[in-house]
Amino acid sequence: MVVVRLGERMEVKNIVGASLLAAGGSLAVYGFLNLITSYINLGIAGMFLGAVVLTFKSSEYVKKDAIRLVLSSYGRFSNSFVDNLRLEGNAVYIPPFENLPEGGVFVPLHEDFELDLARIDEETVFLTEIPNDRAMGLFLGPLGIELVKKYEEHLEYSLAGTGPGEVEATAGSVLKALGLAGRVYIEEVENGFRVILQPTIPCDAGTCEKMPCPVCSSVLLALARATGELIHVEKVEEKDYGIEISARKLGGVEEWM
Repeated sequence: MVVVRLGERMEVKNIVGASLLAAGGSLAVYGFLNLITSYINLGIAGMFLGAVVLTFKSSEYVKKDAIRLVLSSYGRFSNSFVDNLRLEGNAVYIPPFENLPEGGVFVPLHEDFELDLARIDEETVFLTEIPNDRAMGLFLGPLGIELVKKYEEHLEYSLAGTGPGEVEATAGSVLKALGLAGRVYIEEVENGFRVILQPTIPCDAGTCEKMPCPVCSSVLLALARATGELIHVEKVEEKDYGIEISARKLGGVEEWM
C-alpha cells in the first residue's frame, strides 16, 4: 500500500499550480505577440487554473485571502493590457453565429462605439484595419466558454433560445458545485439585465467591465447565447451582497452585420 504524506501532496499541488501558471503566462504572451486569439485564451485559462490549484488548502476549503494574492497578478496584467491599448468601451458579449460558432467577447476601443460583426471571426484579435474607428476594438474570443459548456452538460441541452431564467438556475447550480460562486441571480429590467454574483474567488469590478474574470464572463456569455442578443456591460460594482452587473441588450446579430 502506498502512503502519500500531506507534505508530498502539497509539493505536488505546488508543482502543478506553478506549471499551469508558467505555461499559461507563456501562452498568453506568445498569443499576444503573434495575434493568436486561441493562445491568449488558453494562456488566461491556464493562469487562472494554476492560481486556483495553488490556493487549495484541502479538497473542501479555499483560503480567499491566498487566492486574492495569487490572482492579483492577473488583475494587474488585465489592467495594464486595457490601459496600454487605451480601451474606453466596456465588454460586449456576442451570441453564436456563423463567424463565431461559440460567440465571444468584444471590447470596443471607444465608449461611443459601433459594431461590425461581419469583420469579426475566430482569428480576429485586434480589429483595427477598418475605415470606421468607432468599430475598432479587441476581440477576446469566447472567454468562459468551458464553464458555459458545463452549464449545458448540466441541462443536457443547449442554452440557445432558453432565456435568462434557465441561465440563472443552471449557472447557479454548476458554479456552486464547482465552488466558484455561492449565488447567481438574474433580473430582467427595462432593455437589459441586472446580474448578481457571489463569487468565491476575487473579482475586480473595475477590471471585469472590460477584461472579465472567467466566472462573470461565463454567465454573461451564457446570457447572450440564451437570449440570442448582444449583451453590453454598462457597469460592474462590488456590493455587500456580491458583484452587481448592469447590462443592456443590443439586439440580435443580424442588426450588427
